[in-house]
Amino acid sequence: MSSILNNKELSLKNIIDNFKNPKNADDKNELYINLENARKEWEDAKNIFENVSEPDLVDYAIYNVKAAEKKYVYLLRQIKNENLN
Repeated sequence: MSSILNNKELSLKNIIDNFKNPKNADDKNELYINLENARKEWEDAKNIFENVSEPDLVDYAIYNVKAAEKKYVYLLRQIKNENLN
């Protein structure tokens, strides 16, 4: 579980760093790839929530859905802001 959290933290850090310093078309493509990955993460979290039945896991699933949604919305907002500038 710890390694999953570390990977997510590193991934989120890389995403945030990429938004701060987009340098070229490859970086912009990576932003869209990160957005798509966040969408998939959100869909996976929703799927887990729909299939969990253990009461303790329901809270965990709700937390994951909300966190994945926030990440997706954040990235989408960043891309929109980048396109406006």
